[in-house]
Amino acid sequence: MASKPKQLLAELSHPGPHEVLRGNLALVGLPGVVFTPRSGLGLPAIAFGHGWLQPTGSYRHLLRHLASWGIVAAAPATQRGPLPSHRLLAGDLLTTLDLITTVRLGPDGISVDPAKLGLAGHSTGGGSAVLAAAQAAENEDRPRIRAVATITPAQTLPPATVS
Repeated sequence: MASKPKQLLAELSHPGPHEVLRGNLALVGLPGVVFTPRSGLGLPAIAFGHGWLQPTGSYRHLLRHLASWGIVAAAPATQRGPLPSHRLLAGDLLTTLDLITTVRLGPDGISVDPAKLGLAGHSTGGGSAVLAAAQAAENEDRPRIRAVATITPAQTLPPATVS
């Protein structure tokens, strides 16, 4: 892997070295998709929240790209109507992380390390990712969220605050 930021960015902008599998989260009880490398144990993972009125398929190239670099990337397909609940989407993002950390994925039993979890999202999903991270930070029984990334996050109701 490149050592300088410019080289690193150039390298990461291309697909990674891993073959990618696509799965259906509905098989374990939540509508959505999951992209994983073909194999791996103790992998990092993110749950990705979709934008307002956007299907998860709109983000398939991004999710596939992350998986090609060894990151399990899952996106719940919930709260897609004209009046989505940020709170419920945030809960679904956390449920997505729970599912992919407790269920072996793919034919070779891919596993996710609960110490390497992140949240990401676009628009409504970005705001909900921040809200989910705030909710997780207040719950000592949840694995710690190590990273949050957003693309034009929407303001959430309720607001994302940590006491």
